Amino acid sequence: MAKVIAIMNEKGGVGKTATATTLAYLLSQRGHKTALIDFDGQGHSSIIFGVMNTNKLEVTINTIIRKLIEDEPLPDPDGYILKTNCGVDVIPSNSQLFTLERNLCNVDFRERVLSQYVDTIKDRYEYIIIDCMPQMGTPMINVMMCADSIIVPTQAELLSTQGLAELLKHYHVISKNSNHRLRIDGILITMDSPNTILSAQVNQMIQQGFAGKVPIFETRIPRSIKVAEAVLYHQTICEFLPENPAAIAYSQFVEELLSCEEADGKELIGVG
Repeated sequence: MAKVIAIMNEKGGVGKTATATTLAYLLSQRGHKTALIDFDGQGHSSIIFGVMNTNKLEVTINTIIRKLIEDEPLPDPDGYILKTNCGVDVIPSNSQLFTLERNLCNVDFRERVLSQYVDTIKDRYEYIIIDCMPQMGTPMINVMMCADSIIVPTQAELLSTQGLAELLKHYHVISKNSNHRLRIDGILITMDSPNTILSAQVNQMIQQGFAGKVPIFETRIPRSIKVAEAVLYHQTICEFLPENPAAIAYSQFVEELLSCEEADGKELIGVG
């Protein structure tokens, strides 16, 4: 059964999509069967993985959820899951997802609709990555209810850390009362400019505010215009320019994540 990892922050522009797509790509390249659910109406993850026009897609994650709401049979996953050249399976999204909050408002057990879907594909994968929308609401509660863990990309700027604090409040409520297995894998500092005073101050603020409460990845993702440029070629930075400092950092981040998982696994079975 797949581990479900949500990439979340209540603030936009912090590198969620870059982190989600690059993580999915690197896990796939390491031999792990990986899917990515694009759970943002902007459809940026879908675009990075090759969808030219998301609004022309016949089946998206919104289509799937609507069928679950209306108690209709789901289509065959092999008919709508996009198979990419890099090995990542993509459940795409488009602007119809912006209606999801309204569509869920009168649904019984509306916080668990996404879980119903994920349960139907879990046995196909080792990892399912969810690229989340930036605003909290019923759709994001759905994500927290079905996820095993959360990675929080946080830009080294003050407003980004405020979004992090709000997200953690929701996490503590849901992990305490509803999804007891949910954990935070770590805060990932992105778009880092280590030689600037601002970045140093924000990094210090994150350490002082959150160290000891939630994990903070040692790896920092440096700021690079090439990350955005890679999107023009429908690639992650690790495909586009593998020697770029941001690509190297993302590879180090994935190694750190997998090492933490391995250590946690050994602890659970009493090894080491």
